Amino acid sequence: MSRYQKLCLYAILGLVMGFFTFIFFSGSLQDLQRNFYKISKFGFRMQRNNETGDREGQHYNASYIDSKTKHSNRATHNSGETAGQPEITRYVSFDNCIKDGRRLGNLLFDLAAVIFVAELSGRKAVLEKTMNISLENVFKLNMERVKGLCPCQVIGESHHLAYDINTEKIAFNDPNIRNKTILVAGFRQSWKYTLAIERQLRKHLAFKDEIQNFTENFFHEVIPSGWKRVGFVRVGIHCRRGDNVVQHFVNYGYTVPNGTYFYKAMKYFTDKYSRVQFIVTSDDSNWTREHIVNANNISPNAINITYTAGNTAGQDFAILSMCDHVIMSTGTYGWWAAWIAKGTTIYYSDWPRQGSGLARHFNREDFFPPNWIPMAYEK
Repeated sequence: MSRYQKLCLYAILGLVMGFFTFIFFSGSLQDLQRNFYKISKFGFRMQRNNETGDREGQHYNASYIDSKTKHSNRATHNSGETAGQPEITRYVSFDNCIKDGRRLGNLLFDLAAVIFVAELSGRKAVLEKTMNISLENVFKLNMERVKGLCPCQVIGESHHLAYDINTEKIAFNDPNIRNKTILVAGFRQSWKYTLAIERQLRKHLAFKDEIQNFTENFFHEVIPSGWKRVGFVRVGIHCRRGDNVVQHFVNYGYTVPNGTYFYKAMKYFTDKYSRVQFIVTSDDSNWTREHIVNANNISPNAINITYTAGNTAGQDFAILSMCDHVIMSTGTYGWWAAWIAKGTTIYYSDWPRQGSGLARHFNREDFFPPNWIPMAYEK
């Protein structure tokens, strides 16, 4: 190539570069930049989903994920919110299984699992617009309500008293899931679902104003005579009996602690602190007044036992969870009160009965946080 040809080629290249430089700073390229940003952001989310998916390929247990996809009565587009429809690809919510009559403690485990899956999949935890959930009688909850969540995909669990590791292996970018709302089914009874979402979960569990005010007034009214508010600790005691002493549940593996367990648990705190007030809540007040007592006749200046009566489940729950520490008997109600209290927790370790049907679903390391203290009574 002659020198003249090279000069012409350089001149043409210079014009082309100048043209694209002009375009780069024009509004047209700004549109291109926005599109590039969207593509990059989508790619990042896809990468995040792949990291939480099945690393051996985009496979999952068919028995674990409900293959019967639920559909709405109207057409749904994959392009997000269209014609007034919600962006179903953005949401995680509760499956209808929670309508089986489960109560406060079980619903709180479901809530934790919904928020956990939302965090895992990069989505938002919401409530279906018409769903009634009794948690809202106690907590502000602060969850968006969305109309028409389906088509949706239900994900289940293999055991209800353990952490289901398969949840972490779901490929949320799989075509069978990607364009649907995720509905979380099961009981999800494990502290591990609260990992990485604790701060977010606690924001949803702010008590309603009337519950908060009731509890604060209660604590003020039950300060023992001669005691000041400072200088003593409050320990909530939850004693669940009720259905746990029904023969059908006993046969299945449910157990209840006796008075010796509560005596040992209370002694743990009276040995540690110079002044303790125990607040006792139960579904069997007659039993607690007979068996949860000051067995060692410790001075009234050092110990006080107060029994609640006539409160709603939400009110007693708030009382327990706003104590400094908690002694559990059994069940998810006391479990969640202890988790919210975030103090020292003692739990009854002889539950469930070994070898029982209930025990086959149970994993102790998954159910009880490792910093909680197991305790049993001497038989």
